[in-house]
Amino acid sequence: MALSLKLHSPRGYGPVVPLEPRRHAGMGLKPRSDHRWAAGLNALPISASEFFKAGLDYPIAFARKEREGEFIPVIATGLREHQNLYIAADGSWRPQTYVPAYVRRFPFCIAPVPGQEKGSRARPLVCVQEDQLEANSPRPLFDPSGAPAAAWKPLQELLDAVEAAHQQTRVLCRRLEALGLLVPFEALATPRQGAPSRLQGLFRVDEQKLAKIPGRDLRTMMNKGELRAVYAHLNSLENFGRLLDLDQAGASR
Repeated sequence: MALSLKLHSPRGYGPVVPLEPRRHAGMGLKPRSDHRWAAGLNALPISASEFFKAGLDYPIAFARKEREGEFIPVIATGLREHQNLYIAADGSWRPQTYVPAYVRRFPFCIAPVPGQEKGSRARPLVCVQEDQLEANSPRPLFDPSGAPAAAWKPLQELLDAVEAAHQQTRVLCRRLEALGLLVPFEALATPRQGAPSRLQGLFRVDEQKLAKIPGRDLRTMMNKGELRAVYAHLNSLENFGRLLDLDQAGASR
């Protein structure tokens, strides 16, 4: 029996449904050769564990989920709305650049489902964009009885890692907010030709405020690896220049 839930798809995804071993028995992923589903996303969420690798290729900033919601870290992939400068016309990701977990996990995602009793913790639910599955697959995710097949194991490990990293990232963002370290900023890209582009609604760590936090908080951040993530974020802001270079290179073709 299929679950009847109101699920919200992640940005870029189509409609998602709960992944059910019996319902999806014998089905596997369609051959995937491109990332065009993310071509209209100029920002993608990442986890704190990705900061070091992602910061080499993208600017990392913070944004609010909603007007007064929690902060989340994101990589900027474009300078204007509906622009992803890291995806080519054929759907391929820019070579030799880090592909974030948000992209690698597609078409799967984790959705929180409230517990049956008030006050109980939400349990994660694996969901899938069903049109990305095909029947009678040579590499099914589940066998006819609904038991996990070999193709599902690496996907399950990726989703488990993403979920664990998500919880760690929430702790980091809440700490940065509680310490008053996140301040709004505006990324302004001024090309040699054409109108300048402004990326608004972004936040960054204020280095002057960081230098003044209590020693106890500083030691906590250092011991948890959060300070390393903060400096990876700060260093990555230089990559807004890379976005401008990519934008100009595309405009000159």
